[in-house]
Amino acid sequence: MRFAFLFLVATSLVLSDYCECKQFTRCGLAKTLLQIKGIKKSFLGTWVCLIEKVSKRETTALTVKSNGKKAYGLYQIPSEWCKEGKRGGRCNIKCEDLLNDDIRDDTACALKIMEEHGFQYWSLWTTRCKNDNFITNEIYKCPDLNRLSPERSLFLNRGSALRRRRSINRTIRKSRFRRSRRTN
Repeated sequence: MRFAFLFLVATSLVLSDYCECKQFTRCGLAKTLLQIKGIKKSFLGTWVCLIEKVSKRETTALTVKSNGKKAYGLYQIPSEWCKEGKRGGRCNIKCEDLLNDDIRDDTACALKIMEEHGFQYWSLWTTRCKNDNFITNEIYKCPDLNRLSPERSLFLNRGSALRRRRSINRTIRKSRFRRSRRTN
């Protein structure tokens, strides 16, 4: 009995090195999502909240419901959207691919679900995230988050250009005012 226990512990330690699992931090998840095509910054807090509530930000999350149906990965995508063992389902993806660290394919499928059904497709979003801005407010405290957002960079660049233009216009008005005072 003791040998079996030690063998089980040793095996789990060895296999844990080969695990393709990742548990994101809130900021790490937000930064990763911003770098994926299709995720708009205006919905970033919504996506992070959804992922936190359905999978606790864990890429290997697998839920088996009482009816035998499974939900996979960060977004807990139901088995109708994927196929076990080979590509298929409504997202044309292997269900196993929703359980690895590469979340680009998971996100593409989740975006497809959201486009067809909205966020209310995920019942936990409706009960735990809808009308709750706590996570959205928290992720904007993440360091370097704004720097990674192309939309934010564009906004900041426009703002600095506008400030430069206003400064130049003020300088021009002052010089015109000085010239008009000298002529009077």
